Amino acid sequence: MRAAGQATRERILTAAKAEFAEFGVAGARINRIAAAAHASKDRLYAYFPGKNELYAAVTDRWTAETSSEAAMSADDLPAYAGRLFDHFVAHPDNARLQAWAELEPSGDIPLALRRTIDAKITELRRGQHEGLVTTEIPAPIMLRMLTDLARTSATHARTGSTDDGRLAAQRAAVVTAVARMIAPS
Repeated sequence: MRAAGQATRERILTAAKAEFAEFGVAGARINRIAAAAHASKDRLYAYFPGKNELYAAVTDRWTAETSSEAAMSADDLPAYAGRLFDHFVAHPDNARLQAWAELEPSGDIPLALRRTIDAKITELRRGQHEGLVTTEIPAPIMLRMLTDLARTSATHARTGSTDDGRLAAQRAAVVTAVARMIAPS
């Protein structure tokens, strides 16, 4: 792909990420994405056949970004929750995309997201098998709880106009809560 074409594609992905973060997949509009990207709808469709394919490309990026900054290890889930909290504070669009992915479940979960979820569930099950993580909470439910706790806490912690220590206190509370939640009986 030529440099100009790559730049257009990047603008489309950036605009699409903002649109999906704001409105979800159902509420996102191709017209707004094209306008924000300073591209025609025809140009957008040259790169992405439809809204679902565009959403899949955006999802590939945010899941890769989130996973690289907040890698999960069942050996230290509290630290994972802290990193995930930090990531969502630094990247609020990713927190919103995560929320929309949970609010708008569909049969067509983008492959990158499905792989990420499956890998984390496998890691949680490993931790359960090795006695590091309680078996009282099934791994898929635990993953949702960990993600929701870090995401919602990060989102609420960001709402203040000044940081008077609330951000650090909220992060510490998330880490403590996860340590208690996962403790084997």
